[in-house]
This record gives sequence, C-alpha cells and structure tokens, in this order.
Amino acid sequence: DNLVGIVDYNHLQIDGTVEEVMPLEPLGDRWASFGWNVIHIDGHNIDRIDEAFRAAEDFKGKPTVVIAHTVKGKGVSFMEHNIGWHAGTLKTDDMNIAIKEVLDAHARAVEGRI
Repeated sequence: DNLVGIVDYNHLQIDGTVEEVMPLEPLGDRWASFGWNVIHIDGHNIDRIDEAFRAAEDFKGKPTVVIAHTVKGKGVSFMEHNIGWHAGTLKTDDMNIAIKEVLDAHARAVEGRI
C-alpha cells in the first residue's frame, strides 16, 4: 500500500487512437482486477493530482493507480489532440510559440486561483 502508479491516459499512441489500435477500456477495471485501488482524475488539474496522492496515502492494503485523463499537447494550440506530435520534434519557432502559449495559460490559471 505504499506504491502509487500513474497512467497518463491521453487516448493516443504512435499509430493512432488507443481505441483504434489497442483498446484499453475498461482501463480502471483492468487495474482493479489485479488488486489495485483505482483513482481517476483530470490529469491537468494540480488540485486533483494532490488529492489523488493524499487518497492513495490514506488507502491501506493495496497499491494505488492514478489514471490521469489528459490531452496530448495540452495548452499548445497546434499540438492539442494532434497525433502527429506523439513523436514529433519542435523547430525553434514552434518551440517559442509553444512555450508562450503554455506560460500564458499558466498565468491565466494562476490569476483564476487568486
């Protein structure tokens, strides 16, 4: 019960969507069938991540897996949900745009918390 696994579940893999290439559902039930405590969260929400780790720490008798539902490329307009970026490399101009978009999104999120 002192082991926590995290699955970044963005539904994409290099050859297509998980649903098209190798369906995993019901993913949580699969982990549970191997004796794991399962917690599903929004993997982009730091408060949910923190709560999941606290819940895992409080859960006794089994290891815990946190299934973090995420969006590949989250916060970068030209990368979100774009399977082409699964193994892509950013050129300098694209990298600068991506960094600006992520930092701008972070600033907006911080403003919303205050």
